[in-house]
Amino acid sequence: MIVLASLPMLAILTWLVALMIDPGQFEGWSVVLLGGGWIVMASITTVGLVLVGGQWALRTLLIATATGLYVGLFRPSDPLTVTATALTAAAMIALLSPQMSREVRKLPSASGPPPVAVMATLIPLSLPLLLGLIPVPANGWSVVVALGALVAAFLYSRTITGGLVAIRFGLPVLTIAFATPMGIPHGVVSLALVGAGTAVAWAPQVAAAFHPLIEKGSTYAIPPELAPPDILERARIDESGNRL
Repeated sequence: MIVLASLPMLAILTWLVALMIDPGQFEGWSVVLLGGGWIVMASITTVGLVLVGGQWALRTLLIATATGLYVGLFRPSDPLTVTATALTAAAMIALLSPQMSREVRKLPSASGPPPVAVMATLIPLSLPLLLGLIPVPANGWSVVVALGALVAAFLYSRTITGGLVAIRFGLPVLTIAFATPMGIPHGVVSLALVGAGTAVAWAPQVAAAFHPLIEKGSTYAIPPELAPPDILERARIDESGNRL
């Protein structure tokens, strides 16, 4: 399974090399967004696929890998494009293979986060890649919003203080503030995606998944005369509560 799951990363790295040599219509910050978005999505979904066999990981990795074919439409048909396209096709075949299907869970893990909480993390994580895929040069403001989305997703996924506030308030405010300087279409795409992510973030399950599952409890003293004799013996305490 590890070999099959590593093919998408190999295809993505080949596309990145091709873009660095000849970016085609993806210039400047667009290449940065593409590269960062691809690496983040591929890394997280590959780990999720190998370690937990999550359906969400397989589907997200398949989509992220398929975007390479879209990028190839805006590059010259040189040997690198041909190689990257072939690797992308092989990676998609591997992800859709019966062997991979047998390794993936058919039902969500009972101990894992609810699907809506996974979506609340994946939506902001996908923003850099989505902005990079726009075949119009991006500017620095797009990178700022993309970084903000990654930070918000990281804080929430790691249950760090302020993570829930970040995806519910921080990221939407940041996106609205910089939508105009980002320009069209990057600003519009950011508003649409973050708006959808914010709607998901307000689901009750998202807040429930953010709070720690284990909380500190309290203890109560039990009178020695009510404790079972075997427990008193193990604790070396007599019936009066004195140490033996």
